[in-house]
Amino acid sequence: MRRYPRRARVAAMLLGLTTALVTVAPVGTVPAHAGSAPIGKDQPGTPQPNGPCPSNRVPREMQVGELKAFIAGHESTHGLAGDPHVYLDSLGIPTVGIGFNLDRPDAAATLAAVGANYADVRAGRADLTQEQITKLFEITVAEATTHVRQLVPGFDRLSNVRKAVLIDMMFNLGPTRLAQFRNMLAALTESDFAAAAREMQNSSWYSQTGNRARQDVDLMQRGFLCDVPEPRFTPPGPPPVAPEIPGMPRPDHPGYTPYDNGIASYQWDVPWGGGGDGSSGGGSAACPTGRVWRVVVVLSDGRVVDQWHFEC
Repeated sequence: MRRYPRRARVAAMLLGLTTALVTVAPVGTVPAHAGSAPIGKDQPGTPQPNGPCPSNRVPREMQVGELKAFIAGHESTHGLAGDPHVYLDSLGIPTVGIGFNLDRPDAAATLAAVGANYADVRAGRADLTQEQITKLFEITVAEATTHVRQLVPGFDRLSNVRKAVLIDMMFNLGPTRLAQFRNMLAALTESDFAAAAREMQNSSWYSQTGNRARQDVDLMQRGFLCDVPEPRFTPPGPPPVAPEIPGMPRPDHPGYTPYDNGIASYQWDVPWGGGGDGSSGGGSAACPTGRVWRVVVVLSDGRVVDQWHFEC
């Protein structure tokens, strides 16, 4: 059974936001301080191509917000807006938000962490708010990224486009089934992306999944996006972020992802030796080294929710 159910359709990115401060620790995370974002930094410039773009296109790297929109477009017919009401996915699994599987063992605890009542949501008596959908998706993206990193030792060296493919496959397949792509994983270890794409294509997943799988195979082989030369791509500019948010980098606004209803998130690395919120940070005897990334969810009513995603 898949841990992360799927639905098809690529979503457009949405705009909006404002700011102030509440702290929440998602299920399975520990407020701590370390390095390296789970997905990768927004990277300007042109990456080295693995496969050619069409003659009328130019290559560029995928940004963090685009990565999340890419996955959300496959997981919900409403993309980053998500599905507030429970529905049955293509396998009959009760699902809500952006592909959140209500059959997973920790579903009740995870919904409680974002302020939702599991029994009411599952029974269809209550819908998720956009705030809850956003926080739930940020948690599941962090979880999926951690699972992928465990399977792919060189994950952090990959382009954001290839990271997006692997995270998308993790949502679609779950850890157990993705681990069965042994030849693909071996090819990634050798940085043989053409072979990895062939192994993805030579699978029952590819024949059963349709356009989602075709997109993933194409992006795995190319390793970057292909844009039309004019007009040049300009990412949606985030509104100003209040300087009173401790540790918020300025003026870069890293990892910007615009959700629906005036909600947005920002994501960046937190140094292991010192917290982005001004605390001292540091490791522990159990985990002297590790990584933490911080996601700030900015709500339309001016509130800010901090999420700390910890990986040891």
